[in-house]
Amino acid sequence: MQITEEIILLCLEELQKQIKDKKIYKDYYDGDHEILNNYDMQDSRSNQKLVFNFPRKFVDNETGYLLGKPVNYVSKSDDDKIVKCIDAYTSCWEKEHNITLRKYSEIFGESYELNYIDKNGEFSATVLTPMNAYVLDDGTADKNVTLAIHKFSKAFEVNEYLDVYTDAIIYHYRLNEEKLEYLGEHSHLFERVPVIVCSANTEAKSGFYDIISLIDSYNALNSDLVNEISDHRNAYLIIENAKIEEDDLLKMKKMGIIQVPKGGAVKWLIKDINDNFVQNELDNIERKIYDMMDEVNFNENWASNTSSLALRNKLLNLENRVAIREAFMERVIRERLKNLFLYIKKREGKVFDYKDIAIKFTRNLPTDLTGLADVITKLNGVCSKETLLSLLPFVESPTLELQKIKVEDASVVSKDVTGAEELEEK
Repeated sequence: MQITEEIILLCLEELQKQIKDKKIYKDYYDGDHEILNNYDMQDSRSNQKLVFNFPRKFVDNETGYLLGKPVNYVSKSDDDKIVKCIDAYTSCWEKEHNITLRKYSEIFGESYELNYIDKNGEFSATVLTPMNAYVLDDGTADKNVTLAIHKFSKAFEVNEYLDVYTDAIIYHYRLNEEKLEYLGEHSHLFERVPVIVCSANTEAKSGFYDIISLIDSYNALNSDLVNEISDHRNAYLIIENAKIEEDDLLKMKKMGIIQVPKGGAVKWLIKDINDNFVQNELDNIERKIYDMMDEVNFNENWASNTSSLALRNKLLNLENRVAIREAFMERVIRERLKNLFLYIKKREGKVFDYKDIAIKFTRNLPTDLTGLADVITKLNGVCSKETLLSLLPFVESPTLELQKIKVEDASVVSKDVTGAEELEEK
């Protein structure tokens, strides 16, 4: 595809539309909900606005559940070198990067990973979002990225800048109103656009897209109740056998005193509220929110001795939801490994196949280690030791753990041999 300024400007125009469409999801995650801008205010009454930030809670919980434990890599061909290389080049930044990438994909519906070579010549990655990047694919079933743009600004500068990524070159521009001011270009070594799309789902919609209206209702209903309690929102003041001017009413409200003639009376006309009905409606909306997100309300009373298996059964719907996310995340990591192995090939001359790597995700859950140890014991001889070690949540690198075991075994054998020789000498 030939890259022209016309195409870049069209992509920039699409980015502006994308920012406008996606901003609402970032607002809701940050707690800037509709009620803060659109609430039925009443003069001289309490107008508190309550915000229940379910989007942040659900996004953070789901991301932590999937990626709270580090991703493990296992070589299908038992090649220790390939796993060592992955660990050497990615272990210092990968866990935090994966969490950030997944979080933004849940907020916006998709996020983007940019692979690059840092100032030290090391392979690295950063996260872009639909608020600052636009990705153009070729329209095929594979959705190969043909062009990506990254719009950004620099500290203490008014101008904005644009980086344009192609399969061989990165172009640099300064944005001058609606025109592009060419600044330069340089090549990269990845032989394809070094931007990977991380989708939240097949529709690329925000993870909490379906519950925004429920959240708005929950916020409004709770705000109305608090304001009702604060100042009798649905109550009216009755003054009998007295005529009071409007200016006098304001003074009386300020002083907290109402003067009426003999025979006069002041009392409230209060609208009765069915507390049970309101509470039931709040509970109903809250249940709908959790149901729509396939989440479990951990604020409910849970038995202290709930087993990990029982907990997993409770989380079955969430597990199914996260399993879909895991498939998308695995695809992103495989694309990352393609770029990493290309970098290793050009830097060290080593050739690795990304298809040789099995990617293992470990759910961030309390684990029944006794039951898990029993399973591993029974599977000994059926599965490889590396695969069995990958089941243990506290083992971050099964390959490294196997090496430690070999070193310890060799040390024990050496001590036994030394001890036997000493006995023979005696």
